[in-house]
Order: sequence, then structure tokens, then C-alpha cells
Amino acid sequence: MVIDTLGFEPVHGFPHIERVMKIAFKLAEDFKEVNPLVLKLAVLLHDIGRVEEETLRKHHAVLSAEMAKKLLVQYGFSQEIIDKVVDAILAHSFTLKYTPKTIEGRILSDADKLDALGAVGIMRVFMESAYRGRTLEEAINHFYEKLFKLKDLMWTEKAKKMAEKRYKFMVYFLDRLEKEIEAEE
Repeated sequence: MVIDTLGFEPVHGFPHIERVMKIAFKLAEDFKEVNPLVLKLAVLLHDIGRVEEETLRKHHAVLSAEMAKKLLVQYGFSQEIIDKVVDAILAHSFTLKYTPKTIEGRILSDADKLDALGAVGIMRVFMESAYRGRTLEEAINHFYEKLFKLKDLMWTEKAKKMAEKRYKFMVYFLDRLEKEIEAEE
């Protein structure tokens, strides 16, 4: 269902889900209280609302939470599981600014943001920018307007360390890119 909905495009499609899943479970190793079912469901469903976001003019995290809730009710999950999955999905968004109430929400938030940083983050910015017809300047501005802020929004210690490394790589890359654009090197 997730693959059918999101497809295989690497920015927000199933490859993104797979990367976030790996990161999330790496972060979860530090927390015995994590419910792996909640975390897995939240990761799988956190972006399913993206396909309707522009059409319905509603934030994708809110849409994803609504769609996940409906789906999980249909499959007979407990209200406790549903509430935790919804919390995590709402918490993953940078722009929604929702504070997670659960460890699974903090982990998903960190994992999703980590996928926007480093080499993968750079790839995602330029792919999304090309898709949306953005200029190179607009793509570069996205680093300063959003991505460079992400490292300071991590909840878990492991994510903070990972984010710092990925942030430094992005700074190096952008410095190099700007020098090449200006023919300084």
C-alpha cells in the first residue's frame, strides 16, 4: 500500500521510507521503551499524505496522520497504538512544529530530519528542486532557510551526533559549490 501510494521516487517515496526506517531503528537501539510496532507503522505511514497535500491544500503530516488513523482502525489496531503512531507522524514535520509526546515520535522526527541532511540530503534537495523547476539559487537557499536548522532540532543524543556530521558535510559541499560557481577554484 505504501509503495503503491508513494512510488519509488527517492525524495519522499519508498526509498526515503527505507532510509528513515534504518535510521529510526538505529536510534531506537538506545531506548528499551520503544514499541517497535509503533515505530515501524509510523515510519511506513509518515508521508502517505504527500500525494494529497497540494490537491487538498492541507499539511502532509496532518493528512498522513488522518490517513494512518483510518487505516489502523480498519486493521483493528488498539487505540493506544493508533494514538502513538499519530503522535509520531505529526511530530516528524519541520514546518508543523508539533512536539512529540512519545519516544517513537522523537525518533521518527530525528530519523526523518537526518534523511534531509548529509550526502542524501544534498541529493534530495537537487532532485526536488529540478522536479519543481527551482533555480540553482533557490536550491542553495533551501539549505540556509531549512536544512541547516535541522541539526538543532534533534531530540536524541545519537541523532545530534549524526546530524552534526551530516551538517558539516553539507557546509563543506556548499562552500565548494559556491567557489566553483564563482570560478574561485
